[in-house]
Amino acid sequence: MATTMARRLYKLALGAFPKRHRAAYAAEMLDSFDREFLAQRQSGASSAVIFIIAACANAIAAGVGERRRHRQVLHTNVLFSRLDFLLAWRMMLRYPGLSIVAVFGMAIGIGIAAGGFAIISTVTDASLPFDESDRIVSIHNTDSITGSREQRSVHHLDAWRGLRSVEDVGVTRTIRRNLMLEGRVPVEVTVAEISASAFRVARVPALRGRYLLPEDERPGSPDAIVIGYDEWVRTFRSDPQIVGRSLQLGSTTYAIVGVMPQGFKFPLFHDYWIPSRIDAGAYAERTGPSVNVFGRLAAGATLQSAQAEIETLRTPSTSGTLGTSGTLGTPGTLGTLGPLVPKVIRYTHEYSEMDDRGNALALYLMQVAIVLLLVVVCVNVAILVYARTATRLGEIAVRAALGAGRRRIVAQLFVEALMLSGLAAGAGILFADVALRQLNGAILNIASNALPFWMTLSLKMDSVIYVTVLALLSAAIIGVIPAVKATNARVHTRLQTLSPGSGSKMAMGKVWASLIVAQVALTVTLLPASMFHAYSALSFRIGDAGFATDEFLTTQLTLDRMTAAPGDEGERTFTERFATLHRELDRRVREEALVSDVTFAMAGVGEGRTMVLEIEGRPAPVDQVDYNIVEGTKQGHQVLFNRVATNYFAAFDVPVIVGRGLQATDADRSAPSNGVLVNRPLVDKLFGGASPLGTRIRYVGRSREAAAREVVLNQWYEIVGVVPDFPAVRSLDVEPASRIYHAADFGDVQPAAVAIRIRGNDPTAFSGRLREIGASVDPNMLLRDIASAASILKREQGLMRLIGVTVTLVMLSVIVLAAAGMYALMSFTVAQRRREIGIRTALGANRHRLLFGIFARALLQIGTGVAVGLLGAVALEGALQGEMFQGQGAVLVPLVILVMAIVGTIAVAGPARRGLSIQPTEALREE
Repeated sequence: MATTMARRLYKLALGAFPKRHRAAYAAEMLDSFDREFLAQRQSGASSAVIFIIAACANAIAAGVGERRRHRQVLHTNVLFSRLDFLLAWRMMLRYPGLSIVAVFGMAIGIGIAAGGFAIISTVTDASLPFDESDRIVSIHNTDSITGSREQRSVHHLDAWRGLRSVEDVGVTRTIRRNLMLEGRVPVEVTVAEISASAFRVARVPALRGRYLLPEDERPGSPDAIVIGYDEWVRTFRSDPQIVGRSLQLGSTTYAIVGVMPQGFKFPLFHDYWIPSRIDAGAYAERTGPSVNVFGRLAAGATLQSAQAEIETLRTPSTSGTLGTSGTLGTPGTLGTLGPLVPKVIRYTHEYSEMDDRGNALALYLMQVAIVLLLVVVCVNVAILVYARTATRLGEIAVRAALGAGRRRIVAQLFVEALMLSGLAAGAGILFADVALRQLNGAILNIASNALPFWMTLSLKMDSVIYVTVLALLSAAIIGVIPAVKATNARVHTRLQTLSPGSGSKMAMGKVWASLIVAQVALTVTLLPASMFHAYSALSFRIGDAGFATDEFLTTQLTLDRMTAAPGDEGERTFTERFATLHRELDRRVREEALVSDVTFAMAGVGEGRTMVLEIEGRPAPVDQVDYNIVEGTKQGHQVLFNRVATNYFAAFDVPVIVGRGLQATDADRSAPSNGVLVNRPLVDKLFGGASPLGTRIRYVGRSREAAAREVVLNQWYEIVGVVPDFPAVRSLDVEPASRIYHAADFGDVQPAAVAIRIRGNDPTAFSGRLREIGASVDPNMLLRDIASAASILKREQGLMRLIGVTVTLVMLSVIVLAAAGMYALMSFTVAQRRREIGIRTALGANRHRLLFGIFARALLQIGTGVAVGLLGAVALEGALQGEMFQGQGAVLVPLVILVMAIVGTIAVAGPARRGLSIQPTEALREE
């Protein structure tokens, strides 16, 4: 009984020790206590009591001390020490190849993930810099059949202004005007024709003067204008007396009533605001100008309650549906329109279309795919780190034998991985920042600075936090997983089996080997498409354009259609006026000494409108046109059509190969059959190279970008001539586009793409004079986007080259990681069988045959990866219906096999050389 009580007291005292210590030593200490207690009991009861007290006190003191030391160790493991980072840095320098490959691969992955996150967050979660900006909304109509937005919403404006859930409902539309300042060349500016309620919606006071008021919108009121801060500084040189001055936009003179503060560009990208005086009652449904309607949710209202209220304003639809011509159409046919459905959405979603759940889901899935790409990269790096960890197994075993806990060793290996991922994150942020700046500049250049002011592609704080999380995730994958594998419960036994130079006793298990096979397969699957698209992007618009790009100045001639009265009569009057002004501009420009020729077209050089073509007497293709055809049928040949002046090809020095050129009579749309020109690629593709002269063709399908007024369906045209492919520079399509050219007279195309040839001088030097001529013809006539043809080509090349370089870097990182994975697999094989190679070599085995036998399994795994990858590429090509190889599979597949063969040879070379250098005496000494 006494022995049991004493044992319980001592066991209770042992509770002062940490649980790990008790599990390892408690049983041994209790046995020792029992033996000593029995000996003391024989000496007397007093000696036994003193022993019990002393033993328990000693156990408690030792246990408390052990707990204190244990907490200090845990504290060190959590916080990491300076020594951990110093050792991690030395390890990076010791293995420079692995460090460079790991940092490069992860930097590309993190950079793409950071850039993708910045773009997606800008599009999906953008907010306006205004008070309660999340309550600013946009209202628009959506066609219930086509799902497309109907921006011609003026007819519904009065009804929407009666909503109780949305206050300060207003309307805006973007117009362009010539800014006419005395003594200066006219400058085209972007103007917001907007309701005065916009400034109440934004809740931003004017910096100077006032903003627009409701009385400014009344017909007959003095013309007032508010200017932005940037224009006040740049154009008016921060004139403190700016309020009250006048300026001329087109033919109208406005009084400046206020200046908005810096950064205010609502509703989109505007620096000038004039009152909107649209008469909503003058327009029927689906007529009038394209506008954007905005407002602010009333107190207590939500998007859901506003949507519920606006749906009550819908008028009953007719029994049929409206076709594109305004007549009742048959539901289900192309070109059919359905009843309009009004929607209330977040203001920023109006321009990003994130109210469409499909669009939002696609972007989020894209972000997930990018993160998965980074995970794949990190797994590849983890394979390399695992291979390096295998060479350090002796070091790990010795550290464990000296008392280092598993957590401490894993923490050190994690710090090494954290160092790699930290450097990769820094390089990735730099790469993403540079790429985003270039992309933002290229988009602004192409869009003529017409991007919403809240959409700026740059790395913000949330992007940096996101990258930090990715860096920690990367470190966990590449550091913790190999470390846990290397420090399993058998690590203590390895100290007895390791000897200097004996290599790794770790095994490249099935999971790691399968990952390498999967990595090679993924590389081979994606490599063909990556090669093709990188080459297409880098070679975009490269080559001889087929005309003197440095001699042409191009511009777009436009006239605001709001100057036309509603209805057919107003449209005819507007067309006649546009034709008169265009003809006068053409005449005056030709009178200039520097000008060699002037011509125009509906679309610019190399552009056109997609149509579906039918050839008389020939069956239509079995496959339908894979394009956004909104009227007619998709059964036919996909072509691009353009309307050009009769002197168009002569101005560009492009000859007519066969037949005749366009004549003035070909522009008469009332004729039963006008003559048209086709390009050589169309002849080769649709006529097999035979002469098409005299063949009749007609359009049976119209795409969305082709306006109904620009083309007539089912009218026959006769091919009267053939011209070369123009321009001849490369596009993203594998095959040159099939093009058809119609004759156009002044007024036939609105707007008109004007091209002016200037020989012997820089064409851009004529820009100022051209604006002066245009303003003298009519101040309301705009000459937009004046630029040389050469600069336009370079501008288009810039964005595509940025995309091409990005794809190339990703492709190279994938190839490098694949090579590194192969290298790791081969190195493992050599390290595992080092003794075997030396001993069998000492016994007379042929070294090369021996190495081949040892590498056979690894080579089989790599070959399996290549085979699976090729099958995956072919399957993906079939699933994407030829979009992956673009008909270049016969070239791309052998090229991929050649690339992977070179990569595999390089990856095997190092381990093979080390295997051949193993000396039999060293292997026998190790044995």
